[in-house]
Amino acid sequence: MAEAIAELSPGELPFEDRTTQVRQATPSHPLSLIWHGGAMPLREGSVNIGANPANQIALQDRFVSGFHCRLHLHQSRWRVLDLSSRNGTFVDGTRVAEADLDAGARVTVGEHELRFERDAPKLMLALPGLLARDPALRPVIDLLRRAAPSHLPVMILGESGSGKEVAAKAVHELSSRAAGPFVPLNCGAISRELAEAELFGHEKGSFTGAITSAPGAFGAADGGTLFLDEIGDLPLPLQVKLLRALEAMEVKPVGAPRPRRVDVRVICATHQDLRARVKDGSFREDLFYRLRGVTVELPPLRARPHDILPLAEHFLPPRCMLAADARTALLAHPWPGNVRELRHVVQLAALLSDTQVIRASALLFEGRPAFAAPPEGEALHGAIELRGRTLGELEELAIRAALARNGGKRHAVAGELGIARSTLLRKLDLLGLRE
Repeated sequence: MAEAIAELSPGELPFEDRTTQVRQATPSHPLSLIWHGGAMPLREGSVNIGANPANQIALQDRFVSGFHCRLHLHQSRWRVLDLSSRNGTFVDGTRVAEADLDAGARVTVGEHELRFERDAPKLMLALPGLLARDPALRPVIDLLRRAAPSHLPVMILGESGSGKEVAAKAVHELSSRAAGPFVPLNCGAISRELAEAELFGHEKGSFTGAITSAPGAFGAADGGTLFLDEIGDLPLPLQVKLLRALEAMEVKPVGAPRPRRVDVRVICATHQDLRARVKDGSFREDLFYRLRGVTVELPPLRARPHDILPLAEHFLPPRCMLAADARTALLAHPWPGNVRELRHVVQLAALLSDTQVIRASALLFEGRPAFAAPPEGEALHGAIELRGRTLGELEELAIRAALARNGGKRHAVAGELGIARSTLLRKLDLLGLRE
């Protein structure tokens, strides 16, 4: 069959009756097909894929048949149909003759992988190094972009693992100091005895073990940006010296006879409530106001559901992909450890998986697989039972999880799931979830 198809003329695409072809309803959320070196918006009709130049997507691949497969709309859903190809058509690693395609699915033909993705919301590449798709990050990105060219200090608030250092580095790279150094210092990870030397530097012989001189974080960041992470953990005595250094733009290394001038912009971050620390006397009020020139709060990953799958795919090794049940499990997890936890879960799953298709069974949440039952009397946070479930049951899990993440807001739920609001309401009625 494949050989016969390859001999057709460019105007005779297989299985296509031009006399009866009708315009079909376009899905409510536009989709695109993306592959290495190309992209195509999917709106209506059908798309043929193969090695023959007559295809809408022509791939130069010796493992791809002349007319390999077709994407087509069926009852407002996109499907892929294998055209009796020599080497088969695969969806998320499984060979298929015909299959439905949802946003996030990966179609493999020969050595080419094509991603089936929803067009909206658009990927925002407004800040270097920061992958953002969820609308919740748009005001944050706008504020960081505005703050970058200024000389004001920036205070970044957010839970541990939410990407505060990535945001700080993006501000540095968009500033006039981009050519200078970016020096991160975790104030909660340095010992109290060496904290002053770590921050301001020291002279040779100034204390036991000081066998050479060192510039400290301020000296190393001269001409660039100093990122003080977990600023709330800085000891009170050092807070006084930090305030003096920021006011005078000079530091006195331990053991040095006189202060030294520095040119440093400070960006700080914390997961703590600094106002509460000021009230209980553990953080200086004058330093608090000196540091909060521009205050930005990064939302946790659970409040950015549209970022979960793009980030997960970003952390995967090349040629690895997420199966549908893995995507469902990732979306259902609350991510208390935020982006840092997501990276660990995905990279560990890729290591543990026997194939390049990552299934839910390879995902470990807090040390337990996604399909594991919780110990007696203990709730399993974010993990769901997937083994043996039907597609309808998985759909119900996805809807319930989306409702929980979006506080029951149906418009937001429909947008996250990529379905029309009327479709969502019908499904809620069937599940008895519509109030």
